Amino acid sequence: MVIDDRTMPRIAVRAMLDSTGTFELVGEAASGEEGVRLCQRVHPELVLLDVDMPGMDGAATARAILGNQGPHPIIVAWTVSDSGEDLIRMIRAGCAGYALKDSGPKELDRALMTAFHGDMPVPRKMIPEVITRAVARQERPAGAPPALSPREREVLRLAAHGLSTKEIAKDLTISRRSVDAHFSNIYRKLDVVNRGQAVHHALLQGLIGADEM
Repeated sequence: MVIDDRTMPRIAVRAMLDSTGTFELVGEAASGEEGVRLCQRVHPELVLLDVDMPGMDGAATARAILGNQGPHPIIVAWTVSDSGEDLIRMIRAGCAGYALKDSGPKELDRALMTAFHGDMPVPRKMIPEVITRAVARQERPAGAPPALSPREREVLRLAAHGLSTKEIAKDLTISRRSVDAHFSNIYRKLDVVNRGQAVHHALLQGLIGADEM
C-alpha cells in the first residue's frame, strides 16, 4: 500500500510495481488519516509512506498505524529528502527503512524486499551520516564491549559502508558463505538480529569508529 498526498508519486509507484511484478498494490491513500483507515481495512504487508504530508505527517502516520490492534505492516519511509534527521525520525516512529523517490523500479523493489525479509533498507549514501548522528546522541554502554575478531570487525566496517554480502566477499576475497557465518557470529555476540543493529551497536561500543565510516 502507498500513502502519499500527491497523485504523481502514487502513479509512479503503481507503474514501478507493475514493471517488477514482485509486489501487488492493494491500496492507495492521499493522506495520513486516510492511510490509517485503509490499513485497517486491507491489512497490507508493506506500506510505502511519504514523509512530508500536510496534517498527519509520515512519522505520526507510522505511529498511528503501528498503534492499532491487529497485524502490523512493515513500513518503509519514502521521500525526496536525503536528510539524516528525517530518516532517524521515521525509524524512531517505527519504520523499517527508507527509500528515496528518485529510485528506479529495481532500487525500489530491492528496498521493499530488504524490508520484507527483516533487514533495514537505507540509501547507501546516507548511511555514514545517519549512523554517526544516531551514535552521537547516545552514551557508550558501560562495561567491556564484546570481543570481535579482526575479520568480524572488517566485515562490520564494510557493512557500515553499505556493501552487500557479495561485495563484502569480493572485497575480502572470501566466500559469501563465510561472510554469512561472520554475520551470524556478530549477531550472536552483539545480541542483534540484523546488519543495521549490528553496525549501530558496534559504533556505540567502540568496536568500529565513526571515523571509519
